[in-house]
Amino acid sequence: MVKNFSQNQVERLLDLVPYLTSKPGVSLEDIAADFQTSKASVIDDLNTLWMCGLPGYTPLELIDLSFDTGFVSIRNADVLSKPRKLTSLELATVIVGLSILKESISSQSKHYQEISDLLIRLSATSNVPTPASFDSKIDPDLRLIAEQAIRNHRKLSISYFTYGKDVESVREILPMSFQVMDFREYLESFCYKSNDYRMFRLDRIQSAKLLDVAKPDALEDRESAVMRHIFLRILSDARLVSETFNLNMSRAFTPEDEFETAVFNDEWVIRTVCSLKASTILTRPLDLRNQIKERAEKALELYV
Repeated sequence: MVKNFSQNQVERLLDLVPYLTSKPGVSLEDIAADFQTSKASVIDDLNTLWMCGLPGYTPLELIDLSFDTGFVSIRNADVLSKPRKLTSLELATVIVGLSILKESISSQSKHYQEISDLLIRLSATSNVPTPASFDSKIDPDLRLIAEQAIRNHRKLSISYFTYGKDVESVREILPMSFQVMDFREYLESFCYKSNDYRMFRLDRIQSAKLLDVAKPDALEDRESAVMRHIFLRILSDARLVSETFNLNMSRAFTPEDEFETAVFNDEWVIRTVCSLKASTILTRPLDLRNQIKERAEKALELYV
């Protein structure tokens, strides 16, 4: 059976090797505290790393870990740090990935020329041709405009296609961040038409135009009208939960600790808590907790 990894676990695994190299003999408890996760999750990560390594995958190339005493050390970091030559297949994979990335950003982006130069060098040294083009459903200039709006706190006028209603509408929004859910990109924004926070799929934004800078006072009035405080307990995947709900995780915690945060949409909270697979529990307010319970029971009935 193939094991599935969450995005935050993959990120943690990538960070673990340099972390362990710089802290030989670190305890499992300290690792759990530094990575804001549980001791059980750390052990699971270490068991996974133990089966990772360089191509060849014999005991000579696999990562050599020791953690059975409760203290972790990695013994072949010097081998892992040596540069290695990529195979033609690996280079082709990198070239295709860079080509997709290049297609997804605007030619006016500061990274566009850097990626183009790197593709030329990789293709020349490997004799692997660069793909002519990729068909992206998202206009690179749209992403650039959204980035400018987020960075400069400016509003956008967008033409947005609503799939469920099969209509296209013009909305004035204040973008805040990019989000990726179910392999699709979204623009998290405050929608002035709905007077609430909304997630807009980038591939459904037909056009966008920069407007003036948002007035902080007006936005604060809208936030105070819809903002709601909730309290959560974290059982696992602390990094994913903290990033999703923007929690302050600067201290060590136990599953009994509560974390407070502010949200702007009850429906978003219900769907998000249900989707996190028991990684977190909403403890308060009780009315919202009951709605999550009802939603989970209805979902469970579909599988009975």
